[in-house]
Amino acid sequence: MRVALESAPTEWGSIAADQLEKSSTDGAHSRQADAVASSLRSEAAAKRDSLPKVISETIGKAVTARRPTTRYATGFGARPLIALRRIVSDRAFDTVISRTTGLPT
Repeated sequence: MRVALESAPTEWGSIAADQLEKSSTDGAHSRQADAVASSLRSEAAAKRDSLPKVISETIGKAVTARRPTTRYATGFGARPLIALRRIVSDRAFDTVISRTTGLPT
């Protein structure tokens, strides 16, 4: 199991996409749900997936910290997205997220 944790991303994206499609097939947000599900299954998303080791080390750090912080920026793009969120308007940030996930506007 240790080797798997160090070398292969999890199947979280496809599991999340399946659940999203299952729960949003006929709802008001079905177009957005389909777009996000597609994004989660994309090759680009697979390249951005964090290895379980990265996430588990952060969780370990959080649960053993004497004074844990409120948030732990972990994984691909976490810090740049947090920085971007702080410097651009809500509309600009939403546009970036929409374009990267393929959400319909």
